Amino acid sequence: MKIGDAAQTIKCYKKELVIGFSQLTGDINPIHIDSEYAAKTIFKKPIVHGMLVASQISELLANNFPGPGTIYLSQSLNFIKPVYYDDEIKCVVEVMEIENEKGNIKLKTQCYNQENKIVIDGVAIVKLLKK
Repeated sequence: MKIGDAAQTIKCYKKELVIGFSQLTGDINPIHIDSEYAAKTIFKKPIVHGMLVASQISELLANNFPGPGTIYLSQSLNFIKPVYYDDEIKCVVEVMEIENEKGNIKLKTQCYNQENKIVIDGVAIVKLLKK
């Protein structure tokens, strides 16, 4: 792993996934699950939970890049644009810094919608467990 290395994943956020996340977390804010309520907001339709979309970053880190044994130390998140039902989100993680002594890696974490516009921008620090 070196500075500039990157990986990505793509996921589509279906209504059923949002409803399941609401039930799992207890976050039943009507902006996410009630079309009539959402129609009266600035969004005009339900939006996907920001933390659900951000969990795509965790999925990529844990499963692929760097992969199993990765430990999250911190994550900053800036929610730039809303994500709606059926949006296809590309998550990109890129190595910014490597601290070999501690085994920590600083990563740029960004999510883009199907129009290639950033919806989440952030930075993660992870630790790699020694094998």
